Order: sequence, then C-alpha cells, then structure tokens
Amino acid sequence: MSKTISIRKGYDIKMKGIAAESVAELETPSVFAVKPTDFKDLTPKLALKAGAEVKAGEPLFFDKDRPSIQYTSPVSGEVSEVRRGAKRKILEVVVLADKEIKYKDFGKANPASMDANQI
Repeated sequence: MSKTISIRKGYDIKMKGIAAESVAELETPSVFAVKPTDFKDLTPKLALKAGAEVKAGEPLFFDKDRPSIQYTSPVSGEVSEVRRGAKRKILEVVVLADKEIKYKDFGKANPASMDANQI
C-alpha cells in the first residue's frame, strides 16, 4: 500500500547552482490545429469551411449553445482541413500559416461612449 504524504506550508528543495540564462530561438511552425475537444462543455459549430482564408483573430468555430462565445484563429493563413471523428464530431481545425501573420482589425473602442450593455 502506498504512503500518502501531505504538505501544508510548501517545501523548499535545496538545489546547488543556478539556472542558465539563455534564450533559445525556435522556428515558427507552418501548421496549427485548434482542437474543440480541449474545451469543456463545448458543442462546436464551424464558422468557416476548408479552403477559406483566415486572419489571426477571426472566428474558426463557436459554441452552438452560446453563439457569443467564439474561438479564433491563432495565425493567418488557409483553413486546410477540418478533421472529424465518429458521428462527424469536429476533432481539429487545421490552419496552414502564412509567412507573415495578418491580424483582423477590430477598430478602437471608446469606453466613454459605451453603455452598460456593451461592456
């Protein structure tokens, strides 16, 4: 039988030395996938079809029960594929990224002119 250890006020691990102060440069991937299965209690409905051009910030899919909740593209590019599972459940929305990311312009908001319903 395993022994359970509970810690109440934390524990300091005594280590020798310090962490290296280096930053690694990574290549940006050319393919991104957004998975609706990563979000709890979500019934996704697609906003775009495969082959559509998308900018970063544009919605890829939204919640069927709450359409105001939208899930956006992390990069600009082309929606290359929508992978589906059993009963046509959406598993992934795959986006081929552009070399340079273009963002959707939402404009500027003026908080002084907004009413309570817009906040």
